[in-house]
Amino acid sequence: MLETRFIPRLNRPVTRLGLGALPMGPLQRTLSVEEGARVVRAAVEGGITFIDTATLYGTYEHIARGLEGWPGAVTVSTKTHARTDRALAAQHIETALRELGREPIDIMLCHCARGRFTEEEWGPSLEALVAARDKGLIRMVGMSTHTVAGVLDAARHPEMDVIHPLINIKGMGIVDGGVEEMLAAIREAHAAGKFVYAMKALAGGNFVPDREAALSFIFNTPEIDAVVVGMVTPLEVEWNLRFAAGRPIPADLARDTALNTKRLSLVALACEGCGECVEHCENNALSIVDGKAVVDHERCILCGYCAPHCSRLAIRMV
Repeated sequence: MLETRFIPRLNRPVTRLGLGALPMGPLQRTLSVEEGARVVRAAVEGGITFIDTATLYGTYEHIARGLEGWPGAVTVSTKTHARTDRALAAQHIETALRELGREPIDIMLCHCARGRFTEEEWGPSLEALVAARDKGLIRMVGMSTHTVAGVLDAARHPEMDVIHPLINIKGMGIVDGGVEEMLAAIREAHAAGKFVYAMKALAGGNFVPDREAALSFIFNTPEIDAVVVGMVTPLEVEWNLRFAAGRPIPADLARDTALNTKRLSLVALACEGCGECVEHCENNALSIVDGKAVVDHERCILCGYCAPHCSRLAIRMV
């Protein structure tokens, strides 16, 4: 059985293992709706009751199709990147309601604060979310962030119900600190009654070779209520389900979901074109084209040496 955490505001539990929908969408693997729906269906049939997505991910149809006719309770969290544009945030809420086919939306967050939460930058989006919550269109609101400061700001904000922080065993991708600083912030958020669910436990796939240790680190941190893991095949779903439930993992399943099934992906929206990854690629597989990093898959050997040098975590193994 998968471990769960009860969310009082939703009046139901969610599994601590959640499905992250980012990798299946057009920003990374670009699964067809049918392929993505199969992954979603495999997850819920296996017992997962928590799914994370976002306006930017382009995966609403995958999720809606995968949940079509499913009788069990599933909690879906999504996000808006509207920042200072309250009208755009309201539009994102309407899109999520329509395309997910779920009313109310369980959780909707301000998407990816890479610094502090300030009213100037994020206030309008949060206002739109809170207004929708007051109308019963959303049940819980909050923010996702890659920073320790962002977690602390959200922990101390009276309107925030949920915090979605970046945390992993090596602190890869944390913008303003390390593992211990982020854990301290998460503990404060948890003590303040916020629902905390983690992202990037595998650092965008870079920790797949050591995924047992990476996931154990998260599951063994009691202040982390849940973690969403990107999955793009039913076999990956099966591996994660078995691991999270403490069930044996057959050798053939472990091989099927090993690193050699992955490929390097560069998230253009996150890439600033700084060139750090290019300098640290020993195989000349990376270059900067039109201000963005691109990968030559014929040269790339998936060593992952480039990834630690990307402060924006734009380099993924999917």
